[in-house]
Amino acid sequence: MKTPEEYFIENVNLPGEDRGPEEFTNAEAAFMDKYLGVGGSQVVQDIEPVNPRSSDVLPGLGTGAEDYDSDYQGSTEGYEESLMEADEVQLVSFVVGDQEFALPIMSIQEVIKKIPVTLLPSAPLFMQGIINLRGRVTPVIDLRYLLDEKEGDRDKFVVVCRHRGLQLGLAIHGVRTMYRADGKDIVWGLESEVGVHAEFLLGLYKFGGKLVNILSVDRLVEQILKNEGEGNA
Repeated sequence: MKTPEEYFIENVNLPGEDRGPEEFTNAEAAFMDKYLGVGGSQVVQDIEPVNPRSSDVLPGLGTGAEDYDSDYQGSTEGYEESLMEADEVQLVSFVVGDQEFALPIMSIQEVIKKIPVTLLPSAPLFMQGIINLRGRVTPVIDLRYLLDEKEGDRDKFVVVCRHRGLQLGLAIHGVRTMYRADGKDIVWGLESEVGVHAEFLLGLYKFGGKLVNILSVDRLVEQILKNEGEGNA
């Protein structure tokens, strides 16, 4: 049986060429204004871009080059609501600390090997830094810090997602498995099920005798872009 990483390698389809510096989305511009200030776009352009054609990265569930649209905004505002009505949701799971988390497979753009990031002096502690992935500013999130899972193996990969025009990476140790989750086995709205960090969870998948936490990319993006003084998104 193939490992998830082997599956990603064999099924890779790479996006197209890098974009020009003038093509940042509104969400990217908002991120740069908040964390990089004046001249932020130049800062991003000065960072050496990462290209999944390189041996330094592990390509994953990429968009086919023939279908790639550099203006693609990623999953949209109603995406998570539509998942809640689906009969089946395909999930990709990974471990953070000692807990298993997952993302809907359609939320994932690709999985790349962990590479050094550019540090941001004004960034919160849950943000490891940024990378330039094919011309897109991509903040890399430390899920262990954000989810209060301090223990665990070191990060080896980054799950790249795109939502509402912002591309972000989630640092993980490795992909565990894939599930085809029956909708009736997923609990949406977790306030009554879990307490800590439920604000970042979209649902809870009950598989056999274990529970898999489904992360919300929407809420992670809101956490990154929220204004100072706001509560958790």
